[in-house]
Amino acid sequence: MTTKISMKLISALLAIVMLLASFAACAETSGGDAETTENASTEAPSSTDAVETQPEETVVGDDVPELDFGGEEIVILGRNRDWFADEVVVSDENGTIVNDAVYKRNLLVSERLGIDIVFQGVGSTNSTDNYAVRDALSKLIESGAEDVDLVSNAAYVAASTQADGLYRNLIGVENLDLSKPYWSQGLNTAMEVGGAQYLCSGAVFLSYYRFMFVTFFNVDTFNNAGIELLYDTVERGEWTLEKQFTLAEQLYRDNNGNGESDEGDFFGFMGNHDMIGVDGYWASFELPILTKDEDGYYKYDLDIERTVNAVALINDFFWNNKGVMRVNYKSGDTEQDAIAQSFANEEAAMVTLRLIECENDLVGMGNYGIVPLPKLDKDQQLNRAAIHDSFSALSIPNFNFSDEELAMLGAVLEVMASQSFKTITPAYYEQALKGRYVNDPQSVRMLDEITQNVWIEAGILNCNAIEAPHKTFRDAIKNHYPNVTSLFTQKAKITARKVGELNEKLEKLLG
Repeated sequence: MTTKISMKLISALLAIVMLLASFAACAETSGGDAETTENASTEAPSSTDAVETQPEETVVGDDVPELDFGGEEIVILGRNRDWFADEVVVSDENGTIVNDAVYKRNLLVSERLGIDIVFQGVGSTNSTDNYAVRDALSKLIESGAEDVDLVSNAAYVAASTQADGLYRNLIGVENLDLSKPYWSQGLNTAMEVGGAQYLCSGAVFLSYYRFMFVTFFNVDTFNNAGIELLYDTVERGEWTLEKQFTLAEQLYRDNNGNGESDEGDFFGFMGNHDMIGVDGYWASFELPILTKDEDGYYKYDLDIERTVNAVALINDFFWNNKGVMRVNYKSGDTEQDAIAQSFANEEAAMVTLRLIECENDLVGMGNYGIVPLPKLDKDQQLNRAAIHDSFSALSIPNFNFSDEELAMLGAVLEVMASQSFKTITPAYYEQALKGRYVNDPQSVRMLDEITQNVWIEAGILNCNAIEAPHKTFRDAIKNHYPNVTSLFTQKAKITARKVGELNEKLEKLLG
């Protein structure tokens, strides 16, 4: 990137006329990829991003003035893996909805700002090493080779390494307004610490939507059993794990007649119990790990009693219910594909999966519905949504950019996000999900509710910086521990110390 910049100070608004989506998620890698997502809180334990469908006369646009950067090449360093490379750059239009929306977004951004967007991928198309991007950036910084302009990486990697001095503070960057609805306000709440923020996400990335956890259910199975569909259960506030427990038992069928719950039977619920399949409960049960103190720094704030109660309920669900099939984690999250295939083959009535399965294994499946994950209990007001924390986030690398260069990068980030909100969000959320893959309008309404009630947990995004407290949660369910109070109490001491160390590092970055 060069510093030759031509600016025309004529104010222009980019009209964005589709839905206001919510934005916000750590996943731990165990042998490969596999991460977790949660949702973060500041002073309040939760934060939600509003999602509305706005009429055309109510437009939301960015405030970037008319600029022309004379054909500057903007290089974005990111993961080459499928699902992530194609949300940054695609080679050409190919007649598919989402691909063409990304192509159109980049074309419009390039024309508006006079830039050329170039993607520099790290790793193979099936690589599960999300830290490869971090390592590549570290080498560039050490060598002094300022060869990239922006960095796209898994949100939990960017968050867990935010104190390492790899990124520039986004707060105050000219032309960048993170308060706009096309940026994830939930992520902003989670990641602004001490007046600084080093990563952002939202409509700019498809993976924000693709990696939301939901409950898929077989509509025909429910109808044939004479059981009301889950939409009404959700809307009455009765969609809890206890309710799902009852339904899983009720819908189970011993197909092979051997009196045992085993392969070949029809299960009321099928899901992963030892990795990302349980991570969504942090959000759906409203279990905050980190909040903020009066100075805006992280504070360890886990409600151990509520968390222990949650583990007991989940253990009961997975281990004491004949209608539940546990599916072990497989490298690269491939157990998610196996669960989706079983669901598509009508081997289970309900599954917990990411929305991306709508694009893959569930394509062509008959009548399925979508609802949020269940609540902890009826006293909980909202059905919260979680996002697998390997969704993409953007950062500005910590190079010696001039003020003019930073202003240019701020404009690129802002216009990419706002234009994504106008082109990619409608293409994926409105057309792909609602029009092509989802078969009933009630699921459309549920998707609106799911995106309205995203919960982003800073304690999961920062997992590897604070000794991953969510791993205790995973281990307690994987190993069916009967009493986990002492486990969380012991972990609390370690985590609180690590949080203090993280705060010290973040404070030092600001001088």
